Amino acid sequence: MPIGHIEPFNVANNNWEAYVRRVNQFITLNNIAETLKVATLVTVVGAECYDLMCDLCAPNTPESKTYDQLVSLVKEHLEPDRSEIAERHIFRQRVQRQGENIREYLQALKHLAKTCNFGACLDVCLRDQFVSGLFDEDMRSRIFAEKNIDYKRAVELALALEAAERHAATACASVSMAAAQPTAAAQHEDDGLHRISAGAGTSRGGRAGGRRGAGGGGAGAGEGAGSSRAQAQRTCSRCGKPGHSEGKCRFKQYSCDVCGEKGHLKAVCTKTKNTKGSK
Repeated sequence: MPIGHIEPFNVANNNWEAYVRRVNQFITLNNIAETLKVATLVTVVGAECYDLMCDLCAPNTPESKTYDQLVSLVKEHLEPDRSEIAERHIFRQRVQRQGENIREYLQALKHLAKTCNFGACLDVCLRDQFVSGLFDEDMRSRIFAEKNIDYKRAVELALALEAAERHAATACASVSMAAAQPTAAAQHEDDGLHRISAGAGTSRGGRAGGRRGAGGGGAGAGEGAGSSRAQAQRTCSRCGKPGHSEGKCRFKQYSCDVCGEKGHLKAVCTKTKNTKGSK
């Protein structure tokens, strides 16, 4: 029984070179003889890719070709030679997108660099585009301040700055949420003042009501100001910080370290609270 499994090749979406490397490893792992390599390839690629091979080999059949010939025929059809200038232009247009973390951005750059033929200049080109395309201006300026920084150090510094910013946001959110919760003494005092105010209003009767009617505009203005203050002080459900809405939160695309869901930080994770409450 063979070791491992190779799924059929998806002509529209898969990368042929990467697929062939996996087939080669499958052949090596299972000690498949040279005479059986073509049979193995046409068997694992699936019906769609086999039909393509038949078209490319016509009027002959895929089985009449050598293994290397079959691989080259499919490669030339699916991955024709690309313009180096065009590929490098696409690479230099790639910048970090809002909500995209450093590792995701770096992976995208490496993927685009594969077809740019940078050769020995790969690390320099990756470093330059990586730093220039950073979404956070403060982070970019911090790396610009470094002298003679290489690609590896630039990535390490960016990752460290990203982690520091995230930890700071989580700590700030925790402090903000703790400050927003009144103590038992403050709550008791507020309840007492509410009862006194309610009693005074009842004893004044119509006179108090008249003053409220006459000063209705002032009361309305006070309520409006109070509403504005409440909006400014309301904490964001994504990060726990006040002063902005959930839609404008810079952490709305971040993933929680606790539950793994995207859209909030650990400090405001409801699953953390539920876990603590069940203990």
